[in-house]
Amino acid sequence: MLIGYTNRLSARAGETIEVKVSSDFSSDYAADLVRIISADPNPEGPGIDVRRVPSNFEGTYTSIAKPTRPGSYGIVPLGGLEITADATFSIRFQPRLLRESPQVLFSFIPESGGAVSISIHKCGLKLETTAETGAVSFAFEIGRWYELRLAIAGRRLRLVAYAVQTGSRCFEVETKTPKEEVFKKLVLAARPQHEDPTAFTAFFNGRLEAPMFLRGEQLVRRLLEGPVEEESILASWDFSIDIPTSHIRDKGPSRLDGTLYNLPARAVRSSRWSGDEICWRHAPDQYAAVHFHEDDLYDCCWETDFCFDIPRDLSSGVYGIRLRCGDAEDIIPFFVRPARDATEARVAVLFSTFTYLAYANHPRDNFDAKYHERRNDWRAYPHHPEEHPNFGRSLYDCHPDNAGIQFSSLLRPMLTMRPGYIAYAERRGSGLRHFPADMHLVAWCEAKNIIFDVVTDHDLEAEGSKALEEYALLLTVTHPEYHTARTLDSVQDFVAGGGSLGYLGANGFYWRIATSEAFPSAIEVRRGQTGARTWEAEPGEYFHAFDGQYGGLWLKNDRPPQQLVGVGMSAYGPYNGTYYRRTEASYDSNFEWLFDGIDDEILGDFGFSGGGAVGFEFDIVDLSLGTPPEAVVLAKSEKFTNDCYLAPEKLDFGARVNMPDWQASEIRADLCLVPKPKGNFVFSASSILFCGSLPVNDFKNNISKLLENFVRRCL
Repeated sequence: MLIGYTNRLSARAGETIEVKVSSDFSSDYAADLVRIISADPNPEGPGIDVRRVPSNFEGTYTSIAKPTRPGSYGIVPLGGLEITADATFSIRFQPRLLRESPQVLFSFIPESGGAVSISIHKCGLKLETTAETGAVSFAFEIGRWYELRLAIAGRRLRLVAYAVQTGSRCFEVETKTPKEEVFKKLVLAARPQHEDPTAFTAFFNGRLEAPMFLRGEQLVRRLLEGPVEEESILASWDFSIDIPTSHIRDKGPSRLDGTLYNLPARAVRSSRWSGDEICWRHAPDQYAAVHFHEDDLYDCCWETDFCFDIPRDLSSGVYGIRLRCGDAEDIIPFFVRPARDATEARVAVLFSTFTYLAYANHPRDNFDAKYHERRNDWRAYPHHPEEHPNFGRSLYDCHPDNAGIQFSSLLRPMLTMRPGYIAYAERRGSGLRHFPADMHLVAWCEAKNIIFDVVTDHDLEAEGSKALEEYALLLTVTHPEYHTARTLDSVQDFVAGGGSLGYLGANGFYWRIATSEAFPSAIEVRRGQTGARTWEAEPGEYFHAFDGQYGGLWLKNDRPPQQLVGVGMSAYGPYNGTYYRRTEASYDSNFEWLFDGIDDEILGDFGFSGGGAVGFEFDIVDLSLGTPPEAVVLAKSEKFTNDCYLAPEKLDFGARVNMPDWQASEIRADLCLVPKPKGNFVFSASSILFCGSLPVNDFKNNISKLLENFVRRCL
């Protein structure tokens, strides 16, 4: 396989991007730069259009296969811990997944090598040393908290387990080490691989809390009943400290701090959670646990193969690092913004890099014969997330223990963010989502000679409103779903300052996410108690670890999208498109400019996304949620199929007299225009499939003309 990723998704001309590649070929691979214009592999559509651009890195490179090592764990150096007599190690754990294979709760790495580890499995527990193994049969319960205490006395190791809730003793096991050991390192939730001690294996799926070292052999129940005497503490690691970071803090006298790797979940309920507080900032001692998973992945940690020093005169646009070896090819997309002192275009296209991250490597349960047939026939992108789980999953997937995946990072190959990647192998259209579908807009701009600069969610988060202040018009892509407060503020300030906004998708500005200086390549989501979602955060865990703010829908944070763009998420259905019909209001003389050259009453009954301009997920106006009174619905969808559903947050069973009829009336899309006080506009297409209609008939159609009229007027 030939695959790669970059250290960032967006950079200005004059800056540098690092490229990391894994190739399991025996021959060298070639690399060059391409500008990406279109990413649709459909032979009946605009095709994949990538154009080579001379670059300083173009050439051949040595193929090196690089491993990907998912799985979260913690490491604490014990070099300063002096155990001069007997000692006891104590830790609490909550298993979330039980299987036949072992899951290591913790392991000690002696100076002499090897490991002393304690692991659980479906039928019991093992205490393993290089000399012998002690095992005990016990039926652990998923979701129940236990406390282990390991007494270390010379070569003798004695382990006792308790149920935290009742304090009752569960079992006891004893074993020996070949000699008295000096432990140099504590590893949490994993153990080193025998063949490579720098890599880890047998990851724990569950929560750990309150590891500590105590003087003497302390195996009695009183540890469960109250605080430990301070003079008996050798080390005490408190996971409630520095929750937004990877730090493991030791409150004991030696201050033996450690580090968490691969971004396990923090700000999760510990054994001491009472339910009185649901925000970890208000009761951090009740959130003093870390949730580890065998498939957590923050950074593949691949070495950089080469760097691209972006020329200061390279025009803004969508580019790709193209890798080729034999018949294998991979194109890694990234975005180039103008140099800081360069003249900017008047139009900016906002690429939804947060949303790309949220969906990165989501397999969609479509890895079937129909998908394979279409992929082969169209020579589409040849890799599917189902084939490569080692690259991590998306925020729409769950860990093996069924906990929702809360973090997504760009420091890994993102197979779904590739030219030619097919999301749906359905009969109508090209079946594209996110990045490949968004490139329909780029191809349209190229066809209409509309010069634009790119800007991304990451840029708005980094620079705020300054990133947009020189533009007259901002166009979104098809699905700007995930936002932070700063990115929302940036778009809101842009419109308030007189800029026009074309919202060319649907279900946008929907989920609140968090970013972090400690983990700059990741985003975090805490899915709340409503919204269109594949999993829900556990009770008491709705506040982000990254920023401590309440997650979930922006609607439930009192920032509904209707306030920003006039419309908001209403319903969703299958990936099939239908059309709009113009309303009577659209024929008003005030809107002649928008429909100039359009005689049709039906708009968008065609398209490369589902066969029509309207569908899949769609928005409507709602005055009660902040749609401005001056908003005008210029067209409405028709003929949605019966298997469309109202968004969960809209269901209100107690307030509707005729619920079925009301629900049916809400399942529609409202193409909307909002005139603004400074002569600017907000145009909302209210459909994810809208941009898929732009390329039809060589970009000569009523959807293309409608958007062109809007863009020309705003300029």
